[in-house]
Amino acid sequence: MLVADDRLVVREGLKRLVAQCSDMRVVGEAATRDEVLEQARTTEADVLLLDLFLGTPTILGLIRDVNRRHPRCRVLVLNVQGQDPDALRILGTGAAGYLSKDHSRRQLLEAIRQIARGASYVSPSLASSLISNLSERGKTPGHDALSHREYQVLCMFGSGIAFKQIAAELGVSPKTVSTYRSRILDKLKLRSNAAIIRYAIEHHLVPSPSAAPSQRRKSTTDPTPGL
Repeated sequence: MLVADDRLVVREGLKRLVAQCSDMRVVGEAATRDEVLEQARTTEADVLLLDLFLGTPTILGLIRDVNRRHPRCRVLVLNVQGQDPDALRILGTGAAGYLSKDHSRRQLLEAIRQIARGASYVSPSLASSLISNLSERGKTPGHDALSHREYQVLCMFGSGIAFKQIAAELGVSPKTVSTYRSRILDKLKLRSNAAIIRYAIEHHLVPSPSAAPSQRRKSTTDPTPGL
């Protein structure tokens, strides 16, 4: 298994938990997107335990890259920080599993084992929430209508990333990014970049600037929140 989280204390906690199990082991760890791809390439990991907010505005592109380049390595997304933004979109992108913040140690280990066997997994509480959301017709958030690339740009803008950097990361021109921005504004009925940032934060598509520091401080005293 490959453990990917930008907090050393969380990675250490996860490794200690896995070390207690005779049927699994950690073969690598990563703190950035590039390290994830390098470790997936150089190790024999069959499961990638991936933090929802690993150093990137959206993990959708990273999940797609892992699936395309290293299909043997199946992705389990782990959220230990708060709300569960767009779990359906994350699963639809190719993640084999998703664990929300209220998961237990037992659920985490069960999820790892199921995904390693080729199955999929979501925590029971999240499954119930997804079913409830699907049954509430007409109440889906506006960003559900966005394309994959528009959604990526929305999350990047929501994280405060500039036009040129977004263009560089996506491999497109700033003019193309401007086109995506215009589509986002139109589809979400927003009027400015500030409104895009506010929308992304309010819908929990990016970590809240005010919440992130406290969450990081908490993780220094509790190495494996929710485990």
